[in-house]
Order: sequence, then structure tokens, then C-alpha cells
Amino acid sequence: MKAVITHRFLPRRVLSFALGSPLGTGAQVKDVSIPSITDNEVLVKVRAVALNPIDFKDIDFISPRNSAIGCDYAGEVARVGKNSGQRWKVGDEIAGFVHGGLYPDVGSFAEYLKVDGDLAWKVPDEMTLGEATTYGVPAATAMLSLSYLDIPWADIENGRSAHSDQPTILIYSGGSNVGLFAIQLAKRAGYKVVATASPRSFDLAKRYGADAVYDYRTSASIGEIKKAYPNITKALDCFSEGSSAAFCADVLREGKVVTLLDQGKPKKANVTYTFLMVYTVFGRKFQLMAPLGPVFPVIPTDREVLTNFYGNLSTLSLDVVRPPPITTIKGGFKEIFEGLETLRKGEGRGTKLVVEFQ
Repeated sequence: MKAVITHRFLPRRVLSFALGSPLGTGAQVKDVSIPSITDNEVLVKVRAVALNPIDFKDIDFISPRNSAIGCDYAGEVARVGKNSGQRWKVGDEIAGFVHGGLYPDVGSFAEYLKVDGDLAWKVPDEMTLGEATTYGVPAATAMLSLSYLDIPWADIENGRSAHSDQPTILIYSGGSNVGLFAIQLAKRAGYKVVATASPRSFDLAKRYGADAVYDYRTSASIGEIKKAYPNITKALDCFSEGSSAAFCADVLREGKVVTLLDQGKPKKANVTYTFLMVYTVFGRKFQLMAPLGPVFPVIPTDREVLTNFYGNLSTLSLDVVRPPPITTIKGGFKEIFEGLETLRKGEGRGTKLVVEFQ
């Protein structure tokens, strides 16, 4: 089969990271073996992929040489492991995400992909495969973030009704893909959602359920939020760059901030900070930018969060948790590289780029 595989040695990756821009092309389409599967896995014929910033970062400097690239996928089950047969059969339409960019045989930018049978979900008939790809990294990150903020899965699954004393959550960068999923899941759990966004994304965040939206570009918004919502104790920082974590901490009276990048810990009494790396849901110890980067341990409860979410997503999707706005591109590997370059340039905001294979 064909797959996108990295070929940069460590010194060039480190230099690319230091310069803030890639040196040359860090990956190419190669002929590789179709992955073999274990009893607990299924083999997927990939039909569509969604593109994430982590994909081009993997290519540019994170991923070891000879790593397969790509995380989000949707496709058809082509082969079923012995222990996965009770859940899946050949021909089922399936979606999810994998830890692309670390292993030579796990990456969604490929003709075939092996996945854990319990960490995928069945695409409902009313949803396109392109839409289904968007429930990968951003949706799982949103779900795991709420878990870290002590919002129980049961409240989301059952739909806790809003009431007069409903708690409030702050979602920084609510117009992002992670933010849009987090808004919907928090609303489902009975929370009032205060979001920040750029003015062009105000309407988008409100369409997905935000009760109020403020401009993150002005520090005056901090005071406005604190005055209107003085008792916020939970915040999700979907941007996690610059002063975003400090903005969240300043809004909170006390409580917890979850960030998606390790920014350090702004100092504020009675506020704790948790850095989330969504790949912990796969239940395997791993290291980013090995052998130099941080090591992440196995966190069994994170895997449980994803199995619960994906196990029930077919009944929640569309009616309760809509996909973000998407831009669908028909094509193949060429279009994947073009789409990643769009993301690399900081373009394509306000939409999720999806490539449907022809």
C-alpha cells in the first residue's frame, strides 16, 4: 500500500524546530506493507481523513524517521481481529483517530490503517465519512478535557438538564474545532458556557451553544467576564499559547485550568493547571520528539473516557454533538500535502479540512 512516511533525521528535526520552519520536505508517499493486526484490532480501508496542525508538526520536527503520519480517519472495515468480531464486521463504516507520527505502521494518511477495536465508533447512516473524520483528535481532546475538569461522563451521556444554579465553564478559543466540541459537550452536561473568540467567530461559537462570547484579544474582557460570571471555577484553554492560560486564570475565582500545550504554570493562588496530551487515551507510554522530549505515562482512566465516548457517539452525533464546519477536498495524497501546507501557513481557520479519497 501507499502511505505518508517521514524521512528526517533528528538533527534536521531539531534545527527545524529551532528555526520555527521546516527545512525541506520531511515526508513522502512510500510503498509499505499493509499492517498486520492483532486479535484486538481491525484493519480499515481509509476513505477520508481530516487534517490537524499536529500532522504538519509531526512531519516538520516531532516524528522520528520512518514514522507513518496522520491521525483522524474514516473508512470501511477490511479485516477483523479475533477478539473484535463481536463488535465489527467486514464492510462496517468506522471512524476515530490513531497516534500517528510515532510508529512505522500506524498513520491514517495511508490506504489501510490498523486501529484498536474498542477505540473506534460506527458511523451512522445519516453522516458522511467526511463529517465522521472530524470526531477524531478535536472531539477526543474536548471530551478528555472535560473529564480532567471533573465533569462526569454520566452527565454528558444522560444529558443533565440546565437549572437556575447551573455551573459555568470558560472555554478559551471557543471557535476552534476543539472549542466547538467542548461547547456542545459542556452544554449537554448542563453547564452555562462562556467562550472567548475573535469577533469573526462570535456567531459560530453561539451557533454551537455558547451562552456568551467575549473577545480574547482585549484584556478588558477579563473584567467583563468576572463581573457577569463571578463564580467560574473551570476553564479549558483551547489555544494554549501566549497569555491564554493567564487570561483563564485571571477569570477564575478559584479552580482548575486545562491547557493543550505545556505553557508552564501562571501563578495564582487557588488555581491549578493541568496539561493534556490526548494520545494518553491509547494506553501506551510514549515520548514526544524522542529522545529529547517529554515522556507520557499510561493513564488507564483516559482510555476509559474515549471508550465511553466512542461507544455512545453514534447515538449522540448530529443531534447533540455536531461536526465543525468542514471543507471537503476530493483527491488523495497530493491534496493532503496541499492541505497541510494551508494549515502550516495559518490559513483555513473557521473550517476543518477533510480529504476524501478518490
